[in-house]
Amino acid sequence: MDRELTVNADWVRDQFKGDTPFCLVEVRHAGDLDLAVMKAKGALRMDSAELTSRLEEIPKDRTVVVYTTAPCDTPAEQLVDLLAGAGSVRPRLLRGGFKAYLSAGLPVEEIGEGRNMTRLRGY
Repeated sequence: MDRELTVNADWVRDQFKGDTPFCLVEVRHAGDLDLAVMKAKGALRMDSAELTSRLEEIPKDRTVVVYTTAPCDTPAEQLVDLLAGAGSVRPRLLRGGFKAYLSAGLPVEEIGEGRNMTRLRGY
């Protein structure tokens, strides 16, 4: 991943304080059980299997910050590469993903999907 496409949580904090609109996109591994109870404030969520089919939902006229909830940044790196190839103005990868975002105390919103999970017995 090109270093100029990588940002840290402090950089994202500065974007929240600024006047320039930006977009956050959360990428999840396809097939993972979604137990999330929160996401970055305003983030669009998608799984890695639907990246190409949902590119149109991501604004091309502003900075897009992509992060993942996975232990590695690979799914988010793939989306940044796709966005760069599709003509997006400024795609960026949040190094450290959602964990770095949370550690920096950045704004989140509740989504509550994990609360809807039914407990499976015997597994």
